[in-house]
Amino acid sequence: MTDELTPAQHAMSSCVGAVLTSVIMSPLDVVKIRLQAQQKPFKVGSCFIYSNGLMDCLCVCSHCHGDANSKNSVSSRIRPWYERPGHFNGTLDAFIKITRTEGVTALWSGLPPTLLMSIPSTVIYFTAYDRIKYRLGYDEHDASTCHVPVAAGILARGDVNFIALCFVFI
Repeated sequence: MTDELTPAQHAMSSCVGAVLTSVIMSPLDVVKIRLQAQQKPFKVGSCFIYSNGLMDCLCVCSHCHGDANSKNSVSSRIRPWYERPGHFNGTLDAFIKITRTEGVTALWSGLPPTLLMSIPSTVIYFTAYDRIKYRLGYDEHDASTCHVPVAAGILARGDVNFIALCFVFI
């Protein structure tokens, strides 16, 4: 039996890693953004960074602000996760209050889009990285090839960015 993984095994292990990282990091990111939002509420058109543990995404606040006291207003019916009410005195307090007022599932409110973005890019990156690294002649016992992992990482990240860019324009 060989120690080298097949591309399918690389893809599967990267997929599992992306899912686990996203599931673990999403609650932390929800809390972080809620803490940031209470300091300075987001305005329509303003941007914020969403980090899911695997990548950082620049998001634009596109919520239509209406009269929050009106039962028929858009803002009273639709509250994006980054504008939900609450005053938090720290990370633990935010976890407790979000869980009590919105339920435990609110901590994973951004998980589906995170998985949609992170799984393909992580699978492509790690599969390409390992393939490129060994195609460039990497040998872990040969010190003269110590630069190869860096080059492979740059090329693999370039592949992922190029593919993602293509999907953005489609």
